[in-house]
Parts: sequence; C-alpha cells; structure tokens
Amino acid sequence: MKRVGQPFEIAPSYVYLCACITNLHMKMELYEMISTIVKFINNNGIVWKAPLAAALSWELAKWAGSDHPYLAPLTVILTIQITIDKSIRFAWQRTIGTIVGVLFTASIAPYLGLNGWSIGLLLFVGAAIVKWLKLDHAMMVQVTLSILLVMFFQSKMPSYPLDRIRDTVIGAAVALLIHILIFPPDSIKKAKKKMICFADHLTEHFFNTALWVEQGCSSSEAQTMNTELQTLFQELHQATTELDKAEQSLRYNPLAPKKRNSLDQLARQLNQLGLGYANLADMTRILTKWTESSVFTKVDQRIWADHLKSLASLVKEWKRVLDEPATGTFVSNVPDLEIKTPSHLENYLYPLALYMNAEQVIQDFQKFDFSNKDL
Repeated sequence: MKRVGQPFEIAPSYVYLCACITNLHMKMELYEMISTIVKFINNNGIVWKAPLAAALSWELAKWAGSDHPYLAPLTVILTIQITIDKSIRFAWQRTIGTIVGVLFTASIAPYLGLNGWSIGLLLFVGAAIVKWLKLDHAMMVQVTLSILLVMFFQSKMPSYPLDRIRDTVIGAAVALLIHILIFPPDSIKKAKKKMICFADHLTEHFFNTALWVEQGCSSSEAQTMNTELQTLFQELHQATTELDKAEQSLRYNPLAPKKRNSLDQLARQLNQLGLGYANLADMTRILTKWTESSVFTKVDQRIWADHLKSLASLVKEWKRVLDEPATGTFVSNVPDLEIKTPSHLENYLYPLALYMNAEQVIQDFQKFDFSNKDL
C-alpha cells in the first residue's frame, strides 16, 4: 500500500518506450530533412554542377602545367547539357574539333603569317574538310573556332596550342564524370507527371465528348471539340518529348538499371495513351460525319453517349496504374463494359472504316492551302 502523498512512480518500461518514440520521431524528421535536401540538390543539378566541374578542371589544368587554365572551365560550361547524351556528343565534338583545328593550324600558320586573308583561307579550308568528311555542323564550329584562336594566340603565346588541347580534354572529362556519376539528370518523374496530366485531360475529353453527343453533336460545339483535341495532341507531344529526354539521360548511365525498367514501362503506357487519343479523335470525326448525314437518331445518341462515358471511366481507372505502379496488372471495374459491333453490321464494318479513312485522306489533301508565300 502506497502512503497518502507519496509521489507516483513511473514504470521504467514506460520511460524507455517514450524515449524510443521520441528518438524515432527525431530520426524521421532528420530523414525527411535529408531527403528534402537531396531532392533539392538533384533537381537543381544544372545550377551547381557546372561551377563545381569548372573549379576542379581549373585546378587540374594548373596542376598539369597549363598557362591558360580558363580553357578547361570554358569547356565544362559548354559541355554540361540537359541530358547526358547531348553532353557526351558535345564533349566528343569539341575535343575532336579542337585537336584537328589546333594541329592543322599549328602546322600551316607559320608559313602564312597573321592577317585577315590568311585567317579567311584557313577557315575556308578547315570548313571545307569538315564538309567533305560529312561531319556535324557543331564539329565545323569547333574546328574553325580553334583555327581562329590558334592563329591569333600562337605567335604571342607559343604554349597556347598545347594548352588548348590539354585543357579541352581535361574540361570535357571532368564535366562528363560529374554529370554522369553525381546525381545524373533524370526526366522520368517529369515525364510521368506530364503523362498523368494528359491521362486526366483525356478522361475529361471523353466525358465532354459524351456530353456533346447527348446534346446532339451540335456543329457550333464541334469546333470547340477539335480545338480541345489539338490541345490534347500538344500535351501528348510534350509527354513524348520528356520521355525521349529521360531515355537520352539514362542511355549512358550505368547506375540506373531499375530506372530503365521504369522507363520501358512508361513508354508502353504512353503508347496506350497515344492510341486512346487517336481513337477518340477518329470517333469525334465519325460522330461529326454521322450527325451531318441526318440519320443520327436519338437512340444512337443515347447509346454512344453511354459508350463514351464507359470509355472515360475505363481511362480514369487505368490512370491508377500511373499513380500507383505497385498495384500491378490493371483490371477494370467498369460495369457492363461490352462495346461490340452488332451482328447485322459485322459484314460492313471493315469496308465502312476503309471508306471513312479514304474520304478523310481526300479531304485533307484537297483542302490544303498552298497560298503562303513565305514558305
């Protein structure tokens, strides 16, 4: 029996439990803070990578004995592009173009002297050689730029040609190593976000098309529907472009096999969205033609409005695969999703589809306007 007024004793296990909970809470906050910092650094790589690589390349060029170390960070600034693929391509073009331009100029310039005509002659010969070899325009720029600078600086600074080659190689190597190995650019999340946005808008347009059909497919609203389809197409193009950037970023990234799998899955899903858009555009065109034929009955309107609503619900459910990839295989829960060709129309299905497409091709080419004089 405890005496009256005796202080309440807290069980040691309760104190230990409270300490564990507090410690866990602090660890979670620390983890969230670190995650936020890492995410910020990753999303802003284009801001800090070039300065870091520039500083390192300058020091390496100085250590290698260069009298013109600024050439290394200059190469860094030019090399770091949005995607790794573009960065590697530019680094290769600048390095090879610099080496060719420097060696070509250093071997001929002493016999020509420095004046406007000698510069023009060497630039012409260098550009002609690049053109003859069918190399990229960027290669021509690097070759001619090296010719110009070596022509000017060689007589005043004999070490410039060698420094230019060495520092360019150092700058390109440092830029690529930092760009590839430290938080390499990743457009997968951005591409996925655009795809989710497009799926939402595609669902919305299916519902809007169903409402348009319910109201009789009025010609005044048909232009609005086509404008919305064009906007949807632009969104699809943006998502495709972003996915291409993601593919280019991962092409030379040896540390991202899982991301490649995610990218392949996103590519398949984007293809499904593209097919959904193409079918919706065709259906809108056919519904417009059907309405103009004056045989589009109220019963037909009701049937196809219901079909379009079912398709909209299907796309809306399918979007969950994008939102929650862990859900696995998609199985639709849309009730009564049975849209099949009636038996009495089966014999006419394919000829009618061909005639509709052939008619559309004729209209597209017959109505094309060649009156733009600026082309």
